[in-house]
Amino acid sequence: MELHETRSFLISGIATLLCLCFSLSVKAGERYTDNSVLSKGNWVKIQIEQDGIYKLTYSELKKMGFDDPSKVAVYGYGGWPLEEDFTKPYVDDLPAVPVLRKDDYILFYGRGTTKWEAQIRNENFTHTNNPYSVYGYYFLTDGAEVKVPEQIKYDKTTSERIETFDDYLLHEKELVSINLSGRRLFEKLSQSTQTFNDFGNPETLGIVEGEIYVDYKFVPLTTTSEAQGEITLSFAGNKLYNGNTSLQSGTYTKGKDMELAQKYEYKAGDHLSVKLEYKKSQQPSTDGYVDYIRLNVKRQLKTYNEPYTFFRSFKSRNHISRFVIEGANSACMVMDITDPANCKIIETELTGSTMSFTIPESNSLREFVLIRTDRTDFPVPVSKGAVECRNLHGWSNKDMIIISPSTLRKEAERLKEAHETQDGLRVEVVTPEEIYNEFSSGTPDATAYRRFMKMLYDKAASKEDRPKYLLLFGDGAYDNRFVTESWSKISDKERENFLLTFQSENSLDEKSYVTDDYFGFLDDASNGKSVESCPVDIGIGRFPIRSVSDAREMVNKVIRYMNNEELGIWKNETCFVADDGSNADKVKKQANDHMKYANGAAQTVEEKAPDVLASRLFFDNYAKDYSSSNSYSVVTDEMNKKLREGLMLINYTGHGNTTSWSDENVLTLPMIDKFSYPKLPLWITATCDFCRFDALATSAGESIFLNEKSGGIALYTTVRVAYGSENDRINNSFLEKLFDQSMYPALGDVVRSVKADNKSLRSKNLNFTFIGDPALKLALPSHKIRINTINGKDAVQNSTNFRAYDEVTVEGEILAPDNSIIDNFNGKLEVKVMDSKIEITTRNNFRNDTAFKYMDYKNLVYKGSTQVQNGKFSFSFYVPGNISYSGKAGKMILYASDSEQKIEAKGNFTNYKVQGTSDDPLDDHEGPEIVKLYLNDSTFVSGDKVNTTPFFYARLWDQTGVDITEGGVGHDVMLMIDNKPFTSYNLNSYYDNIFGRKGEGEVRFGIPQLSAGMHEAVFKVWDVMGNPTTYTFRFEVDESLKPFITNIVATPTPAKGNVEFHLTHNRPESQMKVGIMVYDIAGRLHWKHEETGSSELFKDYVIDWDLRNNSGSHVRPGVYIYRAAISTNNSKEATEAKKMIILW
Repeated sequence: MELHETRSFLISGIATLLCLCFSLSVKAGERYTDNSVLSKGNWVKIQIEQDGIYKLTYSELKKMGFDDPSKVAVYGYGGWPLEEDFTKPYVDDLPAVPVLRKDDYILFYGRGTTKWEAQIRNENFTHTNNPYSVYGYYFLTDGAEVKVPEQIKYDKTTSERIETFDDYLLHEKELVSINLSGRRLFEKLSQSTQTFNDFGNPETLGIVEGEIYVDYKFVPLTTTSEAQGEITLSFAGNKLYNGNTSLQSGTYTKGKDMELAQKYEYKAGDHLSVKLEYKKSQQPSTDGYVDYIRLNVKRQLKTYNEPYTFFRSFKSRNHISRFVIEGANSACMVMDITDPANCKIIETELTGSTMSFTIPESNSLREFVLIRTDRTDFPVPVSKGAVECRNLHGWSNKDMIIISPSTLRKEAERLKEAHETQDGLRVEVVTPEEIYNEFSSGTPDATAYRRFMKMLYDKAASKEDRPKYLLLFGDGAYDNRFVTESWSKISDKERENFLLTFQSENSLDEKSYVTDDYFGFLDDASNGKSVESCPVDIGIGRFPIRSVSDAREMVNKVIRYMNNEELGIWKNETCFVADDGSNADKVKKQANDHMKYANGAAQTVEEKAPDVLASRLFFDNYAKDYSSSNSYSVVTDEMNKKLREGLMLINYTGHGNTTSWSDENVLTLPMIDKFSYPKLPLWITATCDFCRFDALATSAGESIFLNEKSGGIALYTTVRVAYGSENDRINNSFLEKLFDQSMYPALGDVVRSVKADNKSLRSKNLNFTFIGDPALKLALPSHKIRINTINGKDAVQNSTNFRAYDEVTVEGEILAPDNSIIDNFNGKLEVKVMDSKIEITTRNNFRNDTAFKYMDYKNLVYKGSTQVQNGKFSFSFYVPGNISYSGKAGKMILYASDSEQKIEAKGNFTNYKVQGTSDDPLDDHEGPEIVKLYLNDSTFVSGDKVNTTPFFYARLWDQTGVDITEGGVGHDVMLMIDNKPFTSYNLNSYYDNIFGRKGEGEVRFGIPQLSAGMHEAVFKVWDVMGNPTTYTFRFEVDESLKPFITNIVATPTPAKGNVEFHLTHNRPESQMKVGIMVYDIAGRLHWKHEETGSSELFKDYVIDWDLRNNSGSHVRPGVYIYRAAISTNNSKEATEAKKMIILW
């Protein structure tokens, strides 16, 4: 219950704090001071809980560090939520607060976090809670002039005598979020008939007889079936309301507001008691929630047993009014607090115990407080410590802002440095507290972020100097105050790493949202518009991190990506995944829609970026296993294979939730946690709820980003319910702008453009968020590859036929963006030669009216690599017999890299047709030679023991090459274990030519988990000419077999600043538990790190260490012992130890 806590209200028609408010007609940059009052001097931050007159004694002020308390001034405006409509007046920086100074203490009026507004028409009050903070804040300083209240005297004239005042009482408990979304919080009914009698004693409160205005908001839970809700409301034992409401609603609606207002004629002796009775389908029910119950009452104007009393009266409007206060004495004083920055002491008359004062006629409602200076029980603010001087108001011309909790600032500074060094951006890191101090009186408020960014936008010297990117370097919560039963349980330490979220007022249905877009509504054209209609002016991203280790790992991940450590043709690869729909989709005849949308998105990429291969992975293309929770496991396997090979982008269209894709569980949280591929794609997910970053549990989308060494580099994804047709338009818009060949924009620029340009989709775009670094650019090649000749003929002027068994020779060169030849380019070229597109008809597993049909490049003719010397290259291959013979054009995608100059190029070529047979095929009847074949490592011989997930390796040679097409005649690279179909694996896509070794290639494949015991395997491979080779071997699976550490190295050594541990082992691509422990010579443990992951064949497993111990302190210089420990599944642990030297 709140009685005297929240006595301030907004006065309609009065522009408060006019001397500190700035009209939007003022030139943008001149709306702000250049120097915050916090830029110099001694400052202490203080915290208050509710509206009140606060007291600070001189002894308390001295304890805060003020030598002369008589010079202490108060600044700020407390805890009311900031105005979200930027057309309305606002306060820039911190205003001085009038201070009442007594002999050895000061008093000042402070505002809490509940804002009461007078509704003049109905003569009652409504309230709004600050959704971001439970406390308000002010600042103390001894370096500024102390402001005192003005003394004011009004003339006595004939006036309206006022002996009562209008007041409000509130019952509200914010304990639950019904929808886990939105800013409104509720109280669950504990019983079907519930009484609320915590409004206080009417006699003690001085309630006078007459009309009480009772208004309340109740939320019954809705249902998808027919149901009726009945609510009965009683006050003081008298029934006020009885009514019914339909509870039937849509799938995503959690509750329905019932907002009612009733009047009650209060009589002396009545209790201030509200009883609520709820029934659902005529049965008592607790399936409902109370938002609030408000009572608007009239009280006697007199002194109460409290140090201060707030009062006001609607009767005083438009009249000369005389307020008469009973029970007063000479220690009483009245202050007009209508404008808190300009409080006025009103001269009063005291006759006996009756105090009175007169105010002139006014259209506005005035707010007063009666202060009893003889009382000693004034509330005392809580000191929050000294404030470091800062001057955000002095900033301008910044490209990027990173808002980071102070606990994560060190890691944010590393990311800032990377962007400054590599991108030339002007970047600043700022903590949320620093923003609050200058833009919301120290009180947490999401609008302060926006106010700060708008200041930078307005003060920029030119359009080019306006901020471009905002990174929110911390997780978010739908409950920003951590007051609900679920969020209140997380530790204070973890709370420090959260940043505020902007939640919608709607908290009950699919239109409820959380959006970071709000912080980017910066142009004056957005002022006054609804959130749903504003364009975004900057690119905004978020790192949903909750710990220092999360922050360090994600910054390392982004910097590795910026350093472009993973080169390869994977940068030309994208994959479009599509759901087959749900039963509801089938009923609506929409089961094919996801495939239609995904296919359209793939076509967009093919048109905008012809150098990119857009493969389709549609569920309905595969047999469905109804006996498994993952009924499309083959889709999961295919997707994982593509991710291991490398994708620049993966795009999903279909149903989803916070833990999985589709009801077939094609992608789940446990799968994501096991991701270990090093090539990081951008994920675009046109599905529901996939990345609810503001939920208590970590969502699947967040897990993709937070995977330390794998997952994804960023996501453009959904945080709430999203709908197919709108998702499709947003998805296509994003892809069109992402692959703008003329500019290769940063990801934040793409997000901004998508959200700003699509006016009709702005409200839908609110449910899409960008997880990642908005200033990051996709690692796309900037240079070009041109094919000049095929078999010695001009490749552009002559269309070539790729005939079965022919040898084809391709020549070309590397070009700069301006099409000039780069004759000093020396490196590697990779190529994929595709057969022509074929029409694919899906299986129609849902038995729709028609199966879905689409075109895709499914068959690979050749995959290989060659050397580039002085900008020129040449490669040859034999065309296999398993081609389509379609007579239609195929597609060649090419990628080249010069690692010394860090130059990458890409290209495509389509001027060839796949048809015909060679007139003079090579006379070859020998199958491929198996040069090497082993499990896990080269010491393997047939019959050896292996772990449950052994790694298969084969090196092959053939003068015409290995057949890896998918022509359907059985010439696949196959590994068959125990001659069983579910342990037989097509390894076509796992074969790669070995760079620089003509005719030689290798197969690398991590075998899925096998049962213990002896197994027999058959490996079969064909060459291009149709000649097979078969090899049979045996092995025994031992579940307890421990891995072997080949080597462990710490580099650099001696180490200074940081060190990398490089571990080599005989478990390539197996999931391992890896631990590194560091001890001093005396055997004391200083650092321990454990993680789960895997590494590729011939690549080290790498773990970084910043030379800080488990307590966060830098270890002392000296000699240390580091020990590595690895294990797989249920195996025993393998260990290895070495020494290292650490310097300061």
